[in-house]
Amino acid sequence: MNYKKLSIIELHEKLVNKEITVSQLTQAVLTEAKKLQSSNAINKLVEDKALLLAKELDNNIDQNTLLYGIPYFAKDNFATKDIETTSSSNILKGYVPPFNATSITKLADNKAVLVGKAALDELGMGGVGLYSCNGVITNPADEKRLVGGSSSGSAYLVAKGIVPFATGSDTGDSIRKPASFNNIVGFKPSYGAISRYGLLPYSPSLDTVGFFTRNVTDMAIVCDATFGYDNKDATSHHNDSKDIYQNINDLDKNTKFGYIKKVIDDLTETTRKAYYEFFELLKSKGYVVEEVNFNQDLLNALSAIYKMISYSESVSTNSNLDGIKFGQRAEGADYVEIITNSRTQGFGNEVKQRFIVGALNLNKENQTVYLNKAKQVRRLIVQELKEVFAKTDILIIPPTDKVPPLISEMKIKTAPEKQYLDHILTLANFNGSPSITIPFIKEHKLGIGINLSAKPKNDLLCLQAAKMFEDIIGIKNEIVEY
Repeated sequence: MNYKKLSIIELHEKLVNKEITVSQLTQAVLTEAKKLQSSNAINKLVEDKALLLAKELDNNIDQNTLLYGIPYFAKDNFATKDIETTSSSNILKGYVPPFNATSITKLADNKAVLVGKAALDELGMGGVGLYSCNGVITNPADEKRLVGGSSSGSAYLVAKGIVPFATGSDTGDSIRKPASFNNIVGFKPSYGAISRYGLLPYSPSLDTVGFFTRNVTDMAIVCDATFGYDNKDATSHHNDSKDIYQNINDLDKNTKFGYIKKVIDDLTETTRKAYYEFFELLKSKGYVVEEVNFNQDLLNALSAIYKMISYSESVSTNSNLDGIKFGQRAEGADYVEIITNSRTQGFGNEVKQRFIVGALNLNKENQTVYLNKAKQVRRLIVQELKEVFAKTDILIIPPTDKVPPLISEMKIKTAPEKQYLDHILTLANFNGSPSITIPFIKEHKLGIGINLSAKPKNDLLCLQAAKMFEDIIGIKNEIVEY
């Protein structure tokens, strides 16, 4: 069955018209997924459960539920009842949650079919795809290049067309940068729009549940199914963005678009030219596109502020992974030695490095010098974004300025005055904005995305603008076929 280029709507129509059955579709997905086991993108397939559910769904096709019978992968930091959930860390191997994350429950309520768990950079820490305990994940279009992370496996599987959507989580740019590297759509909704109950935390003040798809309309469908208040998540809120799919094409013609001139001017020549040409195209269609100001000192501080806050929070949220309360237990003469050995053997080097920096920031004396200062600067960043969104509806920024880097060139540093570009997507994590990356330009088989952000809780507007951009750019539903 050649299903891999089909959107959720197209698959739904084939199921409703009985051209295919849910069982046939699920079996086809599992067959294709098994061919990619050596990619390290898949932590686990749940073949028996998926086929059993598919068989039940074949008996009563629901024409009104667009996700009915649609297969998907969940990033392996989402709790899945009776299915091993490791967050790609050795310390969590063997952990089987007795409950589902709320987002997984909502997808199950919509009769979507979970076919497996996708790999990630260990515990969500890393933006490259090189830090899963099960091995390196590379770019599906060029194995010498980065796939991006931390939602590496989810991005890989959607880019290959194995599933039409997959879950992800975004703490700094873990959905939106891999989307750019893999020429697909990646959306981080407003902070709290989708419940994080059951998402294994990295940095709770920044973590957001989101998705990968291959077009914006599919993203609207998945958001409609998963948005909503959840009293199990203290950060959950009532979001007015409803019926997103039905309203996806109704962007207000008066919507204003803004960009930071220095950010665009600091891009590579090819990418910069593409942005300015696109701005002129938007203007020719009647939209307002204007420069907005942003304090460059705050942009230059993004990386440091992100590291101070996220690393510190990660130490606290993962302190229960000690081999006693949770996690694989190592041998030791007493509980101190057991904890020390369990964490030494259970975590990879990237996680250990972040924990060391985070623990340093949490030291009593350093909290005032580093962590509290970082929180104060974050407040200034949020205030600056408030002023931006008082003048414009959508902020356009580049998720990346070039195709995914070669893995061998990872240690080559960007020019100091342009390093802030590597961290600019964290803006939307600091203030909780909805933020989406869609395909923009292509260089041979590789892509470079474009990112749009809106004021917090304006998710519908953000997705409507992305749909309009997608219609103009014309790149969607592409897969890596080799």
